[in-house]
Amino acid sequence: MNNFDKLDFKNMQILREKKNITQVKLSLLVGVSQQSITYYESNTRTPSLPVALRIAKALNTSVEGLINSDDIISKYYYLSDSDRETIDKMIDTLYEKSK
Repeated sequence: MNNFDKLDFKNMQILREKKNITQVKLSLLVGVSQQSITYYESNTRTPSLPVALRIAKALNTSVEGLINSDDIISKYYYLSDSDRETIDKMIDTLYEKSK
């Protein structure tokens, strides 16, 4: 595997810190060791897909959001609670309109 084939999970650390979640707390939420979280954030190791899904759920993002700060879901969680509420209402309105 060359460097271009490796996923970069640095955004995972940014999301975790933004939510004021420690590596220890995230490890407990996800069911892995704190050392594993350190490895993922430093790109020493890549989490399996099931672990990446659990991390994404714990950080309220998508797996794509863990590796890409431009991911739309990641952007959503950077918004204030009030702005997210506004977006949620807009989505509900558009969804009901499309039925």
